[in-house]
Amino acid sequence: MTTTKGNVVVEDIKVGDIHYEFEYGMGMECEVLTLPVRNDEEKCWDWTSRNIRTNKVITYRVCEGFSHYGPNLYDYIAYTGIKWI
Repeated sequence: MTTTKGNVVVEDIKVGDIHYEFEYGMGMECEVLTLPVRNDEEKCWDWTSRNIRTNKVITYRVCEGFSHYGPNLYDYIAYTGIKWI
């Protein structure tokens, strides 16, 4: 099981899921566009999402054993009092 720095299990991500990314007092609400694909050579998972507010596409990557370097993604609004981008 591979997780993000938040509580999202990468292998369970589905297209259309809503995730929330938080960092440095800011938050971003994203919709998953593609299923995670595992790169066997690098042991990393890659997928794309879309920022719901700006429509910008984001490419995410989480590497097995190094999820603490990955995105701070949650499946719920984990922080309040932040600036949404």
